[in-house]
Amino acid sequence: MSSTIDAISITNKASLLLSDASQTRWLPQELLSWLNDGQLEICALVPNANPTTTSMALVAGSHQTAPSGTLTINAFVRNVNGTGIRQVTRKYMESFVAGWLTAPAASSVVLVAYDPEDSSTEFYVYPPSSGGNSIEIVYSSLAAPVADLNVGTKITVKDMYANALLDYVLYRAFAKDSEYGNQASNSQEHYKMFAQAIGIKYSSDTSIGGQSQSDGSQGGNPASTLLNLR
Repeated sequence: MSSTIDAISITNKASLLLSDASQTRWLPQELLSWLNDGQLEICALVPNANPTTTSMALVAGSHQTAPSGTLTINAFVRNVNGTGIRQVTRKYMESFVAGWLTAPAASSVVLVAYDPEDSSTEFYVYPPSSGGNSIEIVYSSLAAPVADLNVGTKITVKDMYANALLDYVLYRAFAKDSEYGNQASNSQEHYKMFAQAIGIKYSSDTSIGGQSQSDGSQGGNPASTLLNLR
């Protein structure tokens, strides 16, 4: 479902909460870059934040690779001919299905061996695919960046994440001034609220002030650091 929330409504609200309605301390493009970083982090941390259901053509053989841009595969739904698919692990296959990698090829998949902790974009099918057949999968990918702050330009994650994005923008904004007063603690508190809003366990064992300040000034992508999460 497409979002109904304008990105500018989030950045304007952030400016009001920052007592910077004129957006002179925290510039609009700066706020937009942090909003986009927040969308990326949500997608990295929440597997079903930006799902896509698609029909995926299989190549011949057992080894398969998910569509370009996939973060993780949420579900293997069915063969396109309508028969169901059961998801298992490679350990299961090695324990209970002898010779599964070299079995005769077939036009329908019965089992999929998927171990996302090893590779979130690769999986194996059984029987091996004869090539040309397709399966329906649900996969997660990164949300497209919000292009501008014009009225009518929507966020590209679900509406339910709007408040989380607001907290993320405030986290980055306060981090920019973390050397002053209690701004570092304000930054950390808003990251905590962001994490709680998306259902991620938050820990304050590691201070985020210094790293966040660096991210804020450079426009980095904190999704690669996953600060304070365990």
